[in-house]
Amino acid sequence: MGSVYVGLTKLAIRRPWLILAMLKMAWAFRANRWYRQPPFLPIPSKAYMKWRMETAYGTGIVDVPSHDLERYVRWGAEMRKGVRERAKW
Repeated sequence: MGSVYVGLTKLAIRRPWLILAMLKMAWAFRANRWYRQPPFLPIPSKAYMKWRMETAYGTGIVDVPSHDLERYVRWGAEMRKGVRERAKW
């Protein structure tokens, strides 16, 4: 799972304008009661991340290509934007 976080860090360095979208995505996927267990960060659980990787790549252990991470972050931002716009109706 660490490789996903390393990949996101590298993406944030290369494309700093995506940092806000990454933070919003991380908040949306935070583990329940994240504030009650170390490391006290709002990040997804290891089991959830493993499941996401298995459904996306067929295995829980994968080095996610940076273009996939960027595409997913951009897609998530567009989806959240669409939800906000529909809510204004």
